[in-house]
Amino acid sequence: MADYTVPTATGATTSTSYIEQSQTSSNPAASAPNNALDQADFLRLLTTQLQNQDPSDPMDPTQFVTDMTQMSQLEATTKMNESILAMTTSFQNMQTMQAASMIGKNVQVNGNDFSHTAGEPSPLTLNLDQPLQDVTVVISDDDGMVQEIFLDDLSSGEEIVDWDGLDQDGNQRGSGVYSLTVYGTDEEGEVQMVDTIVGSRVNTVSIADDSTVTLTLATGERVSMDEVREIGG
Repeated sequence: MADYTVPTATGATTSTSYIEQSQTSSNPAASAPNNALDQADFLRLLTTQLQNQDPSDPMDPTQFVTDMTQMSQLEATTKMNESILAMTTSFQNMQTMQAASMIGKNVQVNGNDFSHTAGEPSPLTLNLDQPLQDVTVVISDDDGMVQEIFLDDLSSGEEIVDWDGLDQDGNQRGSGVYSLTVYGTDEEGEVQMVDTIVGSRVNTVSIADDSTVTLTLATGERVSMDEVREIGG
């Protein structure tokens, strides 16, 4: 690469690469002007326009006020958008922290599969939309039926049933995922299934781009935050 001698202010010479000098002087980012206009710039433009206007055809004062108002509104809108964006980012960060704190918690959701901890009772909520007779609760696992609980007649509404964790033979069952089936007969003698609200532990939490929070439970089920009825320890 050829070097070229560039005279300095004191008369001395400095050896400088011509190509490097050309690249530095032609860097558009370094020499690019700031194209953003603020209210002060707008005022200067209006002042210049007033100073150079045709005396025989002066600027309309009403138009001047209108331009000023529009500029103020534009600047206020820009600042408001920046504030809203900052608030949205802050809310998303807060939501992420709150969602992460739910990992390991027990939640109550509509469903049939629930998490059971050995030695502790598992509360099961039945949600009846009508009175039923001979209501039966069947608890099962992958190997089949574990326990059958008879509740006789129940009125409409919610009813909480505690399963003590024992099977049909009175043996304590281990921790794990169990399934729940509840049914009864209505006034016409027809068998009706009963909706159930069960508890499960939160294993993971995921947050979508639209800030929707989804929980993955110990049962493997994925539910949204809107489906959570209750949060426990």
